[in-house]
Amino acid sequence: MKSNKFKILTFSFVMMLSLVSCGGDEEKTGLDILSDEGLVIGRIINEESTHSLVNYETAGLKKPRSIQADAIDKKTGNPVTPNATEIYVGFYKSTMGPKDVEVRYYASHADAITYGQPPADKTIAMGHEAGGAVKGAGTFAKSSYGAYIISGNVVVLCQVQIEVCDELVAGLE
Repeated sequence: MKSNKFKILTFSFVMMLSLVSCGGDEEKTGLDILSDEGLVIGRIINEESTHSLVNYETAGLKKPRSIQADAIDKKTGNPVTPNATEIYVGFYKSTMGPKDVEVRYYASHADAITYGQPPADKTIAMGHEAGGAVKGAGTFAKSSYGAYIISGNVVVLCQVQIEVCDELVAGLE
């Protein structure tokens, strides 16, 4: 278990260095984050964007339900989603059918990367390890968040694969 945490932290650090070295290119092309198997599990885009719940509802997020943004992990006493200002869970009718989505808001794009990417990486890793996923404030669910996109000030976790996140984010105004 310790080695998995180390891998996640190392991976996040390497991705942050890559982001810094890429300069402004991530807004045009994005920065893909790959799993050990080479699958895209994350993407960082739209550095200059700031979005709200209304933008995601317009893009197709259905039945968003607010969940606790300042939840604390009972085992460690640490925040589950540090510095998140709001979190909503809902679903999105993608071309692959309805999929669960979690939308985590931060004050800025930098905060979404600094504070939002590590918990997103952990959520994706836990889902793969447990055969399920952490949904919301640290509870296990049948659906599996398999990917995320950091778009502007928001971290979007999507069920199964990155294409669901891509479709939802493509509909943002």
